[in-house]
Amino acid sequence: MNPKYKKIYCCTPVAFHANDGFWIRDTGLISRSLRQMGIESKCIMPLPHYDDDQKEGLIRTEYKNLKSVAWWKSLGIDALVLYSWGAPKYLPIARAVRKAGITLMIHMDMSANLHNWRNGTIRGYLKDFRINLMRSWHLSYANIISGSLELIEALASSKFYGNGIASKCTNFPTPVAPHFTFSTTPKSYKVTCIGRWSDKNEDQVKRPEFCIRTAQELVKLDPSVIVEIYGRTGNTIESIYESTEIGKDRIILKGFANNKDLPTIYQSSLINYCSSASEGTHIASAEALCCGCSIVTSPRKQLRTLHWYASKNSGRIATEDTPEAMAKALAAELTAWKTGARSAQHIAEAWQNIFHVDKVFNKIFQ
Repeated sequence: MNPKYKKIYCCTPVAFHANDGFWIRDTGLISRSLRQMGIESKCIMPLPHYDDDQKEGLIRTEYKNLKSVAWWKSLGIDALVLYSWGAPKYLPIARAVRKAGITLMIHMDMSANLHNWRNGTIRGYLKDFRINLMRSWHLSYANIISGSLELIEALASSKFYGNGIASKCTNFPTPVAPHFTFSTTPKSYKVTCIGRWSDKNEDQVKRPEFCIRTAQELVKLDPSVIVEIYGRTGNTIESIYESTEIGKDRIILKGFANNKDLPTIYQSSLINYCSSASEGTHIASAEALCCGCSIVTSPRKQLRTLHWYASKNSGRIATEDTPEAMAKALAAELTAWKTGARSAQHIAEAWQNIFHVDKVFNKIFQ
């Protein structure tokens, strides 16, 4: 790390609860990891305070201060990591940070689908044009832009962004804590899937039914494999599970898993599969790769980043977006492990340099 960067703060311009969940991902994780590296770091978010906030390392302020050059100067920091998702509405924050003389890193935790032509209507085209024009203006204030490789390639090929923006980009899809790492402990012959499986509308993107149906199909194909599904479940996944006729004892609904237990879960598994309909960067897959799991996912275009995760001999993509095709891909991936075509140590080493906060930030701020 370049010694001139002694104070690197993070900012999320949304008033999230700064509870336990906040500090294990995104800006909370980055700030905590920087402190462990000996860098002074705090997380900045708008008011209000919440009862479950962990106040150590947290700054709450009025939203108007985030657009104030004077306020940013008063902090005396060297660099800022801004989680803005590239959203145009946060342009005034980026501008104020740069005018305050602070090195600005903008993280884009989003998919590579930059354009949405709204069914080809003129109104939709104009809206998309405005969003991308304003987003490019927002990104122009960044010294560094981080995101997935697919997103960087999309920025480089877009007429709105081009090489001027792409030249600032670094491949950092999502932060993963350094304790997600390779272990020499022998793996079990099992597959995991981690997500939120409730019946709430916001959890439907994880596709609980698709998840459990895939497990049912896989245990039919492979008489030995165990499938462990982690996360809180709802009636949908539980009722389908109860209807399982073959291999029910090898599908285990494990319930909620604490973050501290996840490395051991991944390290003991061969494969982690993603049943989601869409994902920007999918933290669970990134964590699994860092622990030496391979991954399997669907061919949906909304999962382009995960398709890249399956490169480097680290997984595969199903031929179709069905539970049957996903199960066949998982079975083929299990065969790859049995025949020596997969190496947990190789997978972990390949992806830790891309996901681990300490490795990435030492490279960026050298």
